[in-house]
Amino acid sequence: MQVESTAKWRVPPLDLSAVSVLSNENDRRWNNNHSLHLSSGQAPLAPPLKKIQYGADNLPIDPRDWTRANVWTWLINLAQSEGLDISPELAHKFPMNGKALCLMSLDMYLSRVPVGGKMLYRDFRVRLARAMSL
Repeated sequence: MQVESTAKWRVPPLDLSAVSVLSNENDRRWNNNHSLHLSSGQAPLAPPLKKIQYGADNLPIDPRDWTRANVWTWLINLAQSEGLDISPELAHKFPMNGKALCLMSLDMYLSRVPVGGKMLYRDFRVRLARAMSL
């Protein structure tokens, strides 16, 4: 059996020098402004901080801004208002922040809390939808 030469099938290397890895125009502008300040010897400018708004339950309105402590507060408050069993293990079943809760499916909630997982999932999704509509 004869093997063909790989030289004629060689793919030329890609020239990626003209390709930008920045996803959008705002990133390009930030990168240009940032490099200008660095070259002039000044400290780089920090991106503007997001102002977190709080609801009546003292939780940030946007669940993506929740810390672990906020998640635990939400769990305990919801469990009390809905009559779920409040146990020390409840908070340990959700050792995460709000961004991690966003990634969870209904099945993930149900595997952690078989009785009440659907209610937790629904409440979280309603809060997230409201925050995203602001």
